[in-house]
Amino acid sequence: MLIIPPQSDARQFLFDQGLLQANSPLRLHLGCGTRYLEGYINIDQPSVSPLIQDASVADAHADILSLQFPTDSVDEIRLHHVFEHFPRPIACALLASWFSWLRTAGTIWIEVPDFQRTARPILNPFASFKKKGVAERHIFGSHEAGWAIHCEGYTPVSLRKFMELYGFKVLQTKKNKWRGTYNFEIIAKKLSRESTRGNFTAITEGYLGNFLVDESDSERNLLTIWMDIFNQQIEKNWANKC
Repeated sequence: MLIIPPQSDARQFLFDQGLLQANSPLRLHLGCGTRYLEGYINIDQPSVSPLIQDASVADAHADILSLQFPTDSVDEIRLHHVFEHFPRPIACALLASWFSWLRTAGTIWIEVPDFQRTARPILNPFASFKKKGVAERHIFGSHEAGWAIHCEGYTPVSLRKFMELYGFKVLQTKKNKWRGTYNFEIIAKKLSRESTRGNFTAITEGYLGNFLVDESDSERNLLTIWMDIFNQQIEKNWANKC
């Protein structure tokens, strides 16, 4: 199993291993599972589950939460049914860090469950228990392991606003469905403006503030904890300067 060392220069590692050629575009498929995409470096978590690991198609394995690429070195980042597994402060840190990896006009492609559309059977008193069960699984995760839990429910509107806040211009939103589950994909590009870690820290504090019930001391303390989680995570993923 080829494992990218945590917080190393992942681009240089891929080059040294012959997975990336000089002057070739770098397109990352993170959390690939059993789905291999041609033209991408397919990366998956190491040993996430025997069911998945035995059928892994990854070019390399890495802890996504410790993956680091140089500034402006990546052409595309793509995730299918991965982003919803990250807690909110960590998702903020990852989105900011991916911005730092991407070249100007680089592309990010995220697919997640459609919370709003999937929730309809749960709220429908005439829907069968089976349909409600499938919908609940799609919203909250399959729960066969600790990682198989969904930490956030996104809608096309909420994810679009989230990505735009972090410096991306949405190019396309596509909806799809499969066996009673509903999903959407957002394809966006990095805008030309630059953002520092300090910029993203301020953006994140404002964004996470939307999830406070009120401005009481206990709620403000909660925001402090969320920001601590964000800061610890962005330290692991923010682009190195190699």
